[in-house]
Amino acid sequence: MKGVQSTCMLTETLVPHATRQAQPVLSFELARELGARYGTPLLVVSRPKLIETYNKMREYLPGVEMFYAAKANPDHHILSTLCEQGCSVDVCSFGELQAAVRAGFAPDRMLHTHPCKTESNLLDCYEYGVRWFVYDNMLELEKMARLTPDVNLLLRLAVSASSSMINLSAKFGAALPEALGLVRAARRQGMRVRGFSFHVGSQCLNPEDYRTALSRIREVWDRCADDGIELEVLDIGGGFPAPYRTDAPSIESFCQSIHSGLEDVFGDLPIRLIAEPGRGMCAESVSLITRVIGKNTRWDMPWYIIDDGLYGSFSGKVFDHIDYSILAENADSRELYPCVLAGPTCDSSDVVSRDQMMPDLEVGEILLVPSMGAYTSASACPFNGLPVANSIAID
Repeated sequence: MKGVQSTCMLTETLVPHATRQAQPVLSFELARELGARYGTPLLVVSRPKLIETYNKMREYLPGVEMFYAAKANPDHHILSTLCEQGCSVDVCSFGELQAAVRAGFAPDRMLHTHPCKTESNLLDCYEYGVRWFVYDNMLELEKMARLTPDVNLLLRLAVSASSSMINLSAKFGAALPEALGLVRAARRQGMRVRGFSFHVGSQCLNPEDYRTALSRIREVWDRCADDGIELEVLDIGGGFPAPYRTDAPSIESFCQSIHSGLEDVFGDLPIRLIAEPGRGMCAESVSLITRVIGKNTRWDMPWYIIDDGLYGSFSGKVFDHIDYSILAENADSRELYPCVLAGPTCDSSDVVSRDQMMPDLEVGEILLVPSMGAYTSASACPFNGLPVANSIAID
């Protein structure tokens, strides 16, 4: 068992930068070259950036196993790179499992975290060899007791967080007062509850939210111990933020704060610790190359049509409430104007931005969008018969 204490020591020097800004992973020169070679829109995955992020999380969260949340982006370039680095993977469906297998992951490096699974989802993943699953209610427990009685279970608990963009406990997670009853019920049915999991919410900007959640969960943990139930695994979920038009805390400062909370609240227990970073792991490693395909002046406002939009890589603007920075080449030396940037579909709501200043763009001009690795291509669709962006990897 891995404990909170680790032989991997945290760097004791001050974190050099408390915040980080969204930065593209390639230059405009390389973007033009790749756009000409592969076409646009094009998502460019930087393997070195992804590896850097993974290594920083491991360094500043010593003793915590990383299970990359494939839901954020199941792109093969991302999954295979993390697999090569020794990361494990969090899957929510057989489709995500298959993507992980193609990237090299074995089932013993997988954790299935969907709290409400179809029978086929459960059985397909079980038959492939996955043995770690999550539940948060009695009916889900009864389903797994009937179909997969020998699995290891984590009970997902609902927690509140003040700084997260999306409250994931609004849909999943057992209320804390219900936890002991759900663990007892599992024992009565011969199931093994190995620990708890929680998720503070997507795009959490204040790591103190983890400490608050940890303190409340420790109370439930101790109630289970008093009842003779020995737990051994704590999954702190994801929520690690990424920079967009708004800066985000640095990985170092964010993870150091979580580590401190883990030591203060659970440091006396020799437990196994798991995290499920998705957005925080992959977002900054991908930049979008998109091209201006049309321009017009409507009601005295410049409009630019680009070849990616809300139905494509900017789907995160709709589903994930994210506002992306859109960069034009040499913008600091060109006069900037208010404008509208719109996507390529026939839907009039397909507008990417109404409040970003741009120079006078020409048809064919390349734009770069950083931090496009999370919940972008994962939720894109070919509406209007327009293809979603291809992806390539660079070293």
